Amino acid sequence: MEKQSIKQPSKYNFAFLDEGSKREIRRKTLKAVAIPGYQVPFASRELPIGRGWGTGGLQLTLSLIGRGDTVKVIDQGNDDSVNAVSIRKLIEDTSDIATTEDTEEATLIQSRHRGPEEKLKNGQVLVLQVPQPEPLRKVERKEQLTRRLHAEMDYSAIWLTLYESVVKWGSITLGADYPVLVHDRYIMAPSPIPRWDNPKLHQAEHLTL
Repeated sequence: MEKQSIKQPSKYNFAFLDEGSKREIRRKTLKAVAIPGYQVPFASRELPIGRGWGTGGLQLTLSLIGRGDTVKVIDQGNDDSVNAVSIRKLIEDTSDIATTEDTEEATLIQSRHRGPEEKLKNGQVLVLQVPQPEPLRKVERKEQLTRRLHAEMDYSAIWLTLYESVVKWGSITLGADYPVLVHDRYIMAPSPIPRWDNPKLHQAEHLTL
């Protein structure tokens, strides 16, 4: 008689994070969606992944996924990079939800350094890993001053930086992490995706976080 294997219950809470942490991140996410382009900080939780390797984006993903979701993880435009495989395995081990390498099947896509080639549709969520979320950090090191610049919509320093590039080199030399203006209000860093990926985010049907 064949022995049937009994599935062992997960040693982790669903999607790793505790429910209180997920609620706090979801609240901050709702605020970010309500004020497009505005940076909404949240307290980072401990994860079994080194900081700077997608922990912020991963916490968004873990707080948003449900049992009916299908997740795709991309790193450097590839599903099989070490970072993508590690994040996908953590999601699988702690949530037991479906993962995929097919963009059209995914309800949530987490990506670093590239946007998906396929056009995303309504109902899909794209989570971008952003190692340096403050776009003004290149022109102003102090957090207190960058917040004031955002509040006053004073982006002259960053426009000047782009203009100087044109004057010096004949074109803008910034190839990735190119700043974008959202709803004619906030300058935002869309992650180190190439600047030619930025138009995919414009008036898109999907939600980008």
